[in-house]
Amino acid sequence: MVIESEEKPVEIFKPNDKGFFSLLGESFKFFLLHLPAIATIVVPVFLVVEFLVPLLSVLIPDLAEDLTGVGAIDDSLSWLIRELILALIAAIIGGIAWIATIRVIASSIRGEKIPPVQAMKDGTAMLPMFVITAILYYSVVIVGSVLLIIPGILAGTYFIFWQFSYVLRGKGAFSALIYSKDLVSGNFVRVFLNVIGISIVMFILNEYVINLIAGKVALLTGEEDSIPYIIINAIFTALGKVFEGVRIIFMLSLFKNLEKS
Repeated sequence: MVIESEEKPVEIFKPNDKGFFSLLGESFKFFLLHLPAIATIVVPVFLVVEFLVPLLSVLIPDLAEDLTGVGAIDDSLSWLIRELILALIAAIIGGIAWIATIRVIASSIRGEKIPPVQAMKDGTAMLPMFVITAILYYSVVIVGSVLLIIPGILAGTYFIFWQFSYVLRGKGAFSALIYSKDLVSGNFVRVFLNVIGISIVMFILNEYVINLIAGKVALLTGEEDSIPYIIINAIFTALGKVFEGVRIIFMLSLFKNLEKS
């Protein structure tokens, strides 16, 4: 595993000081050029997630059974605990794909290449600290949002680059958050607006394009609970995850630009 150097390399993708729409357009172009490599990483991992999580949901017992003595409350708590466990498992497995994707994209931006298989090995090796850093980030954001919405927004924006800080700069846990905060300081409004913009674009792409197509195609294969429907829907869901590469390219470009400023 090699941590990317902070020295200035010869980059083939230079989004410096571009406006939101210009950067978005170039991110899509760069994504299409590297679609095969991204898909090679993301699709297999999320196919595992899509088929494994439903299986595990059947195996997880009712952990809150008779906890309060009120059936409806115990059932709701059991459902909530089960969903949280499944979400955590899916996030951990998916973390391998996102680490690998970041490394492949970052190396491509530098005009270099990391084979997807090697990137997956790196993702597996880096996963434990990635998960710890992710838990720390989301805990800070959630606590800030629960106390008051504004602190949650501030934390979410200042620490938004924790993934790149860890995967590319080797900053673990607290150091990754601090490194991100230092980059965002003095550029908060710019980063916040770009995060909001790319989030809206990805929401529209996922909800009104990918999910709509996936649902329509899956329904052509059978009823909603049928095995063919489940299989086709899982495949399209995994394919849809590939488009998160656009968000990664966009945010990575912003990350690198902030490092240079």
